[in-house]
Amino acid sequence: MKKNRIIQVLAIVSCIAAKPGVQSHPGSLDINGGHYFGPSYHCHMAGCTLPDSFDPMRRRRDGVMTNYRGRERFFNEDDWSFEEDFDQDCQSTRQEMLIMTSKTEVKYTNPRNCVVRTGEWSDEYTGRTFTVAVQIDIDHIIPRMYAHTHGGDRWMPDKKIQFSNDPLNLMLVEKREIRRKSDRGPSRYMPRDEFKCEYVQLWDVIANKYGIQLESGDRNEIRRVLQGCPVDALDPSITAQ
Repeated sequence: MKKNRIIQVLAIVSCIAAKPGVQSHPGSLDINGGHYFGPSYHCHMAGCTLPDSFDPMRRRRDGVMTNYRGRERFFNEDDWSFEEDFDQDCQSTRQEMLIMTSKTEVKYTNPRNCVVRTGEWSDEYTGRTFTVAVQIDIDHIIPRMYAHTHGGDRWMPDKKIQFSNDPLNLMLVEKREIRRKSDRGPSRYMPRDEFKCEYVQLWDVIANKYGIQLESGDRNEIRRVLQGCPVDALDPSITAQ
């Protein structure tokens, strides 16, 4: 399945999600005991430490000695929210994707048609087909945690929301495969061979779009895979984004 199908369907959702001012003050704390607030970070619990996100001494580009894992405790789900009903039609982002990408007519769990129960979906990561909606979920091609630890911690709130809801970065994938991938980059996780070329192409385009500082191992793996890809294995609509 080419990504432009989802892009066309969910473009209006991403526009709503990216409105300035959304999530300007998160309602919960990260595991460090604080939260980001625009161009600053606020501590609310004893033992809370400040991230180096806005430290003027922090270099523009990370290096080989960068401690990416050390930034994980400052990740806050509220900052990167995506499973929302942005257009107030009782269907969340996931439900919208299930409805629009099903190869058959979907059936719902209730008369209001808020939650999808069955349909037919292809998981591009594994090549498997699913007919029960609870078996698949939204995966971010570049994980939100990866974006956060690789420069996204310095983004303003609206950019984090835009990234989290960008249709270019969303796929419906088997839940077990999402757990297997976790927050890994291309050097540590790859989907099935038939989808590798489009997968690394998406990583490359999304990283450039948002200025994500890829680790050298991930950059090298993307380059290696792309060099071996035939032209017809790539999606020109992705590059055009």
